[in-house]
Amino acid sequence: MLYKILQKYQSNEKVKQVAGLLSANVISIPLSVVTSIIVTRFLGPSDYGSFKFILNLFTLAVVIFTFGFFQAGNRALVLNNDPQKARELYGAELIITGLLFLFLAISFCGYAFFDKNINEKGLRFVLLLTLPFSWVFLISKYFEVLFQADNRIRLLAKSRLFPHLIYFVIILIIHYTLANYSGNRLILILAAYYFGNVVVAVYVMMKINPSFNNLKDRIQEIIHYNKEYGFNVYLGSLFAVGFSQLTGVLISYFASDNSGVGYYSLAVTIAGPLAFIPNVIATTHYKDFSKSSKVSKRLLNITLAISLMALLGAVVLVGPFVRIFYGSEFAPVIKLTYIVSFGILLNGLGDFFNRFLGSHGEGKALRNSAFIVGISVMIFNVILIPMYGEYGAALTTFISGLIYFVCMYFYYRRLISALPSVK
Repeated sequence: MLYKILQKYQSNEKVKQVAGLLSANVISIPLSVVTSIIVTRFLGPSDYGSFKFILNLFTLAVVIFTFGFFQAGNRALVLNNDPQKARELYGAELIITGLLFLFLAISFCGYAFFDKNINEKGLRFVLLLTLPFSWVFLISKYFEVLFQADNRIRLLAKSRLFPHLIYFVIILIIHYTLANYSGNRLILILAAYYFGNVVVAVYVMMKINPSFNNLKDRIQEIIHYNKEYGFNVYLGSLFAVGFSQLTGVLISYFASDNSGVGYYSLAVTIAGPLAFIPNVIATTHYKDFSKSSKVSKRLLNITLAISLMALLGAVVLVGPFVRIFYGSEFAPVIKLTYIVSFGILLNGLGDFFNRFLGSHGEGKALRNSAFIVGISVMIFNVILIPMYGEYGAALTTFISGLIYFVCMYFYYRRLISALPSVK
């Protein structure tokens, strides 16, 4: 049955975009896995946890310091059909991104000096050293949000895959040439990570070729859509995504070292691809969703079937995989992966309906759902992490994934009941 469905679906032109973006994500999976194997052995549980802790901090910062402007640009692009105006919108968003980065950098300088946990774990110098390059996190978000609205799926695939590829190559070089490195290994790995992202960011920006013509008009247009749509989504993301990113950070604050951050982060890394399938399919159909009255049953069936098969494979294979490739030091990752896998899959399916809602400008629905999810995440984090550490974080991931999916599906059903049918 699945074969017949896939055969019929191949007549849709979007299949090439789906295949391209999904391939980029699929290729990145073994790259990320092999990279994480090498990095965990090179750093050990505690330093690997510190590595993930710093990345979590900047990922959280992206949620806090975007203020809805990327989503506003997304809305402007999805309603635009003029290539020249699209370039101008990219240019205006780039200027806004630069201003957001300045605000982020100033805030993090104060955080690095005054936060007790950062100083107790000896991470102040490392954090300040990486701060000048942390704009790559904002640029990655810029690519992710704007490209789906402009249907630049190939460039989106490159922006996702190439940083993994470059980072992988550098890690291999480190593995074979610096196995006995006696310097600060954490800084070395962070440098490798940032290098790949900086190179790809420059390359992709050259491909976009943003224009700064009519800059005032384009910025005013983005501000307009931010008031109407973007800021609502931002407020929701601040609760849902922000509190989710805070999960990995909170583990550090309730532990003597960052090994628990490493275990939890590795479990999320292993289970993360489960969200790729619904996310990729919805992203490639984002522009089409804006013109549809509902998601086609065929598309939804394909998404569910492939996602459930991937979940089954993850549950069966994670045990032997972790024991063979990561060793006994990382055995806690196995149970954590069992728990977070279900939460991540539910989150991915929620994202599927999120894309449909977003394409129809349902900013308030996304905001309200995110409030519910975010508050739930915070409550369960505060209760469970002090009691169970990283296992409490894993349970929170599962519960929040379930709540997110239910909210997205509820608002999706409410929307399609109000939309006129498309024959």
